[in-house]
Amino acid sequence: MRSLAVLPLDDRPCTYDIPARVGAIAGARVLLPPRELLGNLTQQADRQALGAWLLDVAPRVDAVVVALDTLAYGGLIPSRRSTDGFSELVQCLQPILQLKQAHPHLPIHAFSVTMRLSDSDVNEEEKSYWDRYGKLIFRYSFYQHRHKTTADEADRAIAAEARRQIPDAILDDYLQTRERNFSLNQTMVKWAGSGLFTSLMLTQDDTSSFGFNVEEQQQLQQMVTTTRLEDRVFIYPGADEVAAVLVARAINHLDQKTPTIAVSWHPLDGKRIQAMYEDRPLWQTLRGQIRAAGCKEIGDEAAADALIVVNTPASAQGDLALRLNLDAPDTPLRNFEPLLLTLEMALGAGKLVGLADVAYANGADPRLMPELVQRVDTWRLKAFAAWNTAGNTFGTLVAALSCATHPQAQDDAITTLLAERLAEDWLYQSVLRPELQTLSKQGLGIGELADTLQGALTAAWATHFGDRPFSFSTHFPWQRLFEAAVYASSSSDSSDVSGISDSNDCISSR
Repeated sequence: MRSLAVLPLDDRPCTYDIPARVGAIAGARVLLPPRELLGNLTQQADRQALGAWLLDVAPRVDAVVVALDTLAYGGLIPSRRSTDGFSELVQCLQPILQLKQAHPHLPIHAFSVTMRLSDSDVNEEEKSYWDRYGKLIFRYSFYQHRHKTTADEADRAIAAEARRQIPDAILDDYLQTRERNFSLNQTMVKWAGSGLFTSLMLTQDDTSSFGFNVEEQQQLQQMVTTTRLEDRVFIYPGADEVAAVLVARAINHLDQKTPTIAVSWHPLDGKRIQAMYEDRPLWQTLRGQIRAAGCKEIGDEAAADALIVVNTPASAQGDLALRLNLDAPDTPLRNFEPLLLTLEMALGAGKLVGLADVAYANGADPRLMPELVQRVDTWRLKAFAAWNTAGNTFGTLVAALSCATHPQAQDDAITTLLAERLAEDWLYQSVLRPELQTLSKQGLGIGELADTLQGALTAAWATHFGDRPFSFSTHFPWQRLFEAAVYASSSSDSSDVSGISDSNDCISSR
């Protein structure tokens, strides 16, 4: 059995558990550090202990996947808040150099997330001043960059007005943080050029078409192109799903395999839509994820190892968590019949099929899903995803589907991840979360909400999948409703309901 070590971004299920689930599909064992060493919304990871863990576990694995932000800053959220200087961050990354020196032939697949620029006034995941100046900083960033690109004087005026309202000390602090993070990513490209990384992903977290982060991404891409590292360093939208994608890539690399994937878009023109929180059309986001996983997109569905069917909006994406643009995907152009027929025919022909639902951000299409489970044998799918951004959805789906193409693919692991994604991405995010949000506003505490979710999810599952009995364990890992931990086990499985067993230094996913 192949073994991989994964150092995740933080302790959330999407970053911590899904990589193990994905590895299990290909029959691989994924070793993870103890969860308590990792960071969360309010706590920085124990960087020293994690570096020691990485060096300790290296002799027992065939490849390593590393979230550089965890080792350098202590996690994704700390990367936006940390006051450490550049030299301190580089020092925290020394275990990577020690790892390469001790095990020169061990593949190291690493990733770092370009610091996002949120268009909100919520400081839960940002600097403390974001609730007062976040929207202004975003506005200044967006319009100054667009002015550079288009020379539109109206953009220059808007940028100047936003800049006037931001105190110098606040903007200086923010820009210094960005410059430090950008310099670290430039250093990582240099390390990749020296042969340290087998592959390096520099992914773009929540973004728009213009802004400081887009400018940084363009400069990094130019650096990659100039140094001819395009086959080793990849820049594309993503964040929370990247460790899972790199697990798939590491397995493909070990097996010297390049799975071929065909894509069927529904509606076809939907692939040209720019998703919320991203800076490019959907087809480019998906192609980036396919390439990052070590797969290849081809146009011949019959010849491809697997098929991805994509449910897109007809005109624009909505957001189910924030209740934004909820009517945008449902125009008269929306017709599910071609999508459902495509799924029926492909599954009937024995094709390996995954369904990516990106009609909305933060949840599955509430119109499509009831029709889907009525018409299509959902359990013949090899993968399903519909969570958070399009990049999150596409990456999770591609990773699972890629691993399902391997000869040693495990049916039980495929079914477990499929059940969890159906339960969380559809039944929780699309159906139950709005109800819980209402209860939260009425004063129900997070513990009571977790208990309510457990019962409601069990009932909703029985309604739609009564012939597929699963038990679910649920909680809210970051004490908020945005993300839930949903673990599934079949009723015949007498082990822990989470499907995950803890040991001293690892998690092994069945």
